[in-house]
Amino acid sequence: MARETDEASRAVWQSHIDSLEEWVASDKYQTGDYAEGIDTLVLELIEWRAIIFAFEGVDTKRTPFNSYTFFSQWRVGAVYTIFSLLGKLNAKDARDNSLRNLWTTVASFIEGDGACTAEEIADIERRLRPSQGQFTNARSKAMRFRNTVIAHNEKSFGMTWEELDIDIQTFVRIWSLIVSWSSFGILQPFRSGEEAFAGLDSFFDSSELIALRKKRKEYLDRVDVWCKTHLHNGKVDPGRGPFATISVTVQNLGS
Repeated sequence: MARETDEASRAVWQSHIDSLEEWVASDKYQTGDYAEGIDTLVLELIEWRAIIFAFEGVDTKRTPFNSYTFFSQWRVGAVYTIFSLLGKLNAKDARDNSLRNLWTTVASFIEGDGACTAEEIADIERRLRPSQGQFTNARSKAMRFRNTVIAHNEKSFGMTWEELDIDIQTFVRIWSLIVSWSSFGILQPFRSGEEAFAGLDSFFDSSELIALRKKRKEYLDRVDVWCKTHLHNGKVDPGRGPFATISVTVQNLGS
């Protein structure tokens, strides 16, 4: 049975390699006409949410989001971008390059390789049920907001960022399992704090920018915890998670 599983895994990976080689040589790839990768979608979702988390969590002397049209429009754009990314990750159509569809493709191999417990696999499958899972209008305020307010402009209703984070946490953990299983991890996944708030010196003083960078990092640290927390029981996964670091050891060999 193990041999059959190994052969099946090899066939899947070889198929992906063949597809990638064909894709790299294609006209669409050469002209940039292709969908964004899942890593890009997840990391951008986290980046946008982290900077909103910072602006919402730090009191400043000036309030540009209330005083200037540009900043108020930026905030509206940020909201639309966040929920657009959420929708892309959750897309159910088989033609879509979504996290949901990627999980469906690789879940059995992740379980077979022992990269995730059967209990958590079952929990994720329950969450991803199309009509009764977590990401439905009835069970997720974030998805209801995305579907009724952002996508179809049917009506407006209130929701909190914390309610959005419930869904982000689940997506982040699913993505973390896939990255941990399929790669050595992602190096330097996020922009630095300096990059994130560059150009805002005219609106915030140095102490406020330091506070904003610190608050943003607080959210990124929270995401790191989510990546390594089992969904089915809330316990810490001893695995390494999706992010990689490089360490250099210098050994003194003597003269």
